[in-house]
Amino acid sequence: MKMKDFHINVNLTAGAAGLSRARGGELYGRVALQDPAAGPYQEPHPLMPAPPDSLKGPTTTDTDDSVDYAVPDLSLTSPTPFPEAWRPPLPLTRPPSTLPPPAQHYAATQLCHASSIQGVTGCVIYATADEAGVSGAGPSGALPEPAVPEVAPHQVRVLEALGEGKFGTVTLCEVEGLEGGPRLAAMKSLRMGAAEGTKKDFRQEARVLARLHDPNIVRLVGVVTRAEPLALLLEYMVHGDLYQFLRRHRCGPEGAEELPELSYGALVYAALQVASGMTHLETLGVVHRDLAARNCLVGEALTIKISDFGMSRPLYSSDYYRLGEGRALLPIRWMAWESILHGRFSTKSDVWAFGVTLWEVFTLARRQPHADLSDDQVLENVSRCYLGDGVPMMTLPQPPLCPREMYDMMSACWRPAARQRPPFWEVLLFLRRKNLGYSLDYTG
Repeated sequence: MKMKDFHINVNLTAGAAGLSRARGGELYGRVALQDPAAGPYQEPHPLMPAPPDSLKGPTTTDTDDSVDYAVPDLSLTSPTPFPEAWRPPLPLTRPPSTLPPPAQHYAATQLCHASSIQGVTGCVIYATADEAGVSGAGPSGALPEPAVPEVAPHQVRVLEALGEGKFGTVTLCEVEGLEGGPRLAAMKSLRMGAAEGTKKDFRQEARVLARLHDPNIVRLVGVVTRAEPLALLLEYMVHGDLYQFLRRHRCGPEGAEELPELSYGALVYAALQVASGMTHLETLGVVHRDLAARNCLVGEALTIKISDFGMSRPLYSSDYYRLGEGRALLPIRWMAWESILHGRFSTKSDVWAFGVTLWEVFTLARRQPHADLSDDQVLENVSRCYLGDGVPMMTLPQPPLCPREMYDMMSACWRPAARQRPPFWEVLLFLRRKNLGYSLDYTG
């Protein structure tokens, strides 16, 4: 059959299927079906079984209907509450009556609520877990206070001033009459005529220091309490602080040839001793709050001991930031975000500071942490952990001397969630594994 012989007849007659003849030029006319079952489409509801009577709700003919809305009849019985076997996944809360307030953005300094950590002589004050606002950090209860030798003022010979605070000074001295003969000591002394409250704080500091007996923490070797000025005498080491010690050395072939060399093993050995001293503090539930290379002292045979008077020294004033007139003086480049923003100090905030100290060791203290950021930018950076705006906090870069697994340990110390940071005993085990087989090769 040829295509020209093919015609479509649009004059359809009504049939059983319910189709009607096209009228008025329309393609389709109205469909009139007497029997719904005869049409090409059938509504499904007649085919579904009727619901049981128990699921049918009450009916009423008294409701007022409109074209758009049906007004409910409030006289009806209220629906039954949720059965005990099932509760909605979210609590049923009343929707807010007003729109939420617009988001507020604060300057970093407005978010800071850290309190002062500086003692009466300008040094940092060690805190017990309770004083730092931490529970369960360690056995912070009272321990037997060991006897500390009383030293007469004439036994102390002042060598040089190290630093000062609002109510006292720190000086380098030689002390005679102690067990083992004359020795160097850092003397913290109050100013003459100090108030009773200041003296009370000073004695409390002495009680905390007297509890610390560890090969890697400076020891309280004597006190002056029977004459004024009151004074505490702490060990001092012949090579000074770790920051200056590192800067006087080089590691490997790079660096000034005239500087003595420190091996990679020696750097790990130094870091291991810092971790060992901090493990002791962790066990006692004592929080340092200012751990840094400037607060570690170096002695003979590369012995490292943790100290606490770096804050009092004008030499390190650029490492501390005052948050406002009369407010706290804080080492913000070493501090955990929760310490800066919420004033919470714990052994886990000390772990954060240890990570920065470890970074100082493997850079040989050649740069200040976050040296490319201003103090305000440092505050803004750590506030990323608090704001949760999707912008990650910038961490310190991997030092060239630092292997990847050592840098991974550093990075673990800077995890935003404090509970996810490693405890000091775990850090110590890691560094001991990395220091296996090391024999002291430092001859300086």
